[in-house]
Amino acid sequence: MSSKVSKKNRFQLKKPELSERNQKLKEELAAAPPQRNVMEGFTKWRMITYAWLIFLPPYGLYRVWSKESTFTRPERVVWTFMMIVYMLRFLWVILLS
Repeated sequence: MSSKVSKKNRFQLKKPELSERNQKLKEELAAAPPQRNVMEGFTKWRMITYAWLIFLPPYGLYRVWSKESTFTRPERVVWTFMMIVYMLRFLWVILLS
């Protein structure tokens, strides 16, 4: 009636072997650089820069492009284009009203 297989062994599942493709994907994920933390966008330096971008865009862009800035190159380009559009819209409203 009772078997010699312990409860511990009875409930252990065999881990399936990874296919060659899955093994390769697992290795690629392990080798990938770690992703950036979301909170990096809210450092004290960046929050002050965001305020300068809103209230005085030329100085804000200076802070974005300075050497001590933590913005990545794509972020710098996006902020630059956003400020260009912002300033053009501002001039458009001033000149046409």
